[in-house]
Amino acid sequence: MIFTKIGRCALLFQLIHFFVAINAQDYACPPSNSDTPLGKLKDSVLCNYDTSVRPVANHEKAMNVSFRLVLKYFTYDPISSMLSLDAWLTVTWKDDHLTWKPEQYQNIKNLHLHTSSIWTPDLSVYNMANQGEDPEVIGSAKCLVTYKGVVLCVPPIHIDALCVADLSHYPFDTQNCSLQMGSWVHKGEELNIKLMKNVVNMDDLIHNGEWKISSYSSVRNSGKYACCPNDTYPSIEISFKVKRLSGSHAAGIVIPILADLILSFVFLSLSPLNKERLVLSYVTLLAQFIHVQFLTWQIPLKGDNIPLLLTFSRDSILMTVFAILFTLLFRDFMQRKTTPPAWISSIVSGVISCRPGQIILLSDYSTRGVASAKKEEDGTTIVSSDTNASTNNQDWVLFGNILDKILLILYVIIYFTMMIAFIP
Repeated sequence: MIFTKIGRCALLFQLIHFFVAINAQDYACPPSNSDTPLGKLKDSVLCNYDTSVRPVANHEKAMNVSFRLVLKYFTYDPISSMLSLDAWLTVTWKDDHLTWKPEQYQNIKNLHLHTSSIWTPDLSVYNMANQGEDPEVIGSAKCLVTYKGVVLCVPPIHIDALCVADLSHYPFDTQNCSLQMGSWVHKGEELNIKLMKNVVNMDDLIHNGEWKISSYSSVRNSGKYACCPNDTYPSIEISFKVKRLSGSHAAGIVIPILADLILSFVFLSLSPLNKERLVLSYVTLLAQFIHVQFLTWQIPLKGDNIPLLLTFSRDSILMTVFAILFTLLFRDFMQRKTTPPAWISSIVSGVISCRPGQIILLSDYSTRGVASAKKEEDGTTIVSSDTNASTNNQDWVLFGNILDKILLILYVIIYFTMMIAFIP
C-alpha cells in the first residue's frame, strides 16, 4: 500500500517535470543560425520581442521620449491653408528589452535595427491637413541601439499641417503656423514627451524663394483636462513665423497702385476747366478697376479677412469716382455767368483777403479779389457798370477754385491716412 502511494507520487512528479520542460522549451530562444557575432546578437535581443508592447521593465513607469526636427525644405500654400515640411525627425528613448552585455558578443556595443522589428513611440501630428492619413510620423528607418537600451532614430518625414492664412497685410504678410505633436494613444503617465535642446534645426534648410521662416518657438502643454483629472495627455506645440518674400509682389502689385495714386494727384492738381483733367481721371479710374480685378484673381479671398491692399484699391476707386463727380460740379460753377449769392461773394472775399488765400487761389486776374485783398473795395476803384459780368464770373471761378483746393487737401489727408494703415 505504501509502495503504491510512493509510485503514484513519483509518476505525478515526472508528469509535472515533463510539462514544465515543454513550457520552458516554448519560451526559450532557439539557437541562432548566424555565424557572425552581430547576427547572434540580433537574434538574441529580438527573441520573444513584442513590437506592440511598451518596452519597460516596470509597466507603471513612464517612458521618456525626446525629439527634435532637422528641417530640410518647406512650402506654404495660402490657398489650401497648408504648411508642408520635409525634415529629419531625431527621436530617442530607452528600451528596457534591448539590452545586452557587450563582453558576451565580442564587445559589440551598438546595433542597427529596423523600425519594423522594434517598438517605436506613436508620435503623431494632431493638426494634419488630411485627417484620413496615418497620424504617426515615425515611418520606415533604421535605428541605432546601444547595449544599455538607448534607441536613436532619425527617420525622414513629410508633414502637411493646417495653417489658415491671414492676408490682411498682403504682400508684406507673416503667417503664424504651428505643429501640434504628441502620442496618439498613450497618456502622459505612460509616454512622457520631451523636447531636445534646439528643437528645430535650420542649418541645412533650403529656401524656396517665396517664403522664409523668420523665427520659431516651442511650448509643452501639460494636457490636463476636466474630463480626466487623474490622467494627462501632454503635447508639444512648435510655432513658426513664416514671412513672405515680397519683392516680386511689390513690383507687380504695389508699384501700379502708387502709379495710380500719382495720377490721381496729377489730375486733381489741374483746373476743373481743363479738359485734360477729365481725360486723366477717366484713365485713372479704368486702370484702378483693372488692377482691382487682377488683385481679386491673385489673392485668395477668405470671408471677412479682406487684405488691406484690396481695401485700399477699392476705396481709391470710390474716391476717383467722387473726384470725377466733383470735377463736373466745380466745372459747372466756374462756367456760370449769373450773379452769385451774397454768401458766395463773402466767402470769396474772405479767403482772398488773407495772404495764403492770395498765394493759393489768385492769379491776380480778379479785379474784385485784388481790391478786396488790398482793402480798396470802396466803390471808387471798381467800375461796376462795365465789369459786373466779368466780376460775377470771376467770383464763380474763385469759388470753384476754393472748393477744388479743399478737395485736394482732403484727398491728400485721406490717402496719407490710408497709406499709414496699410504699412505693416
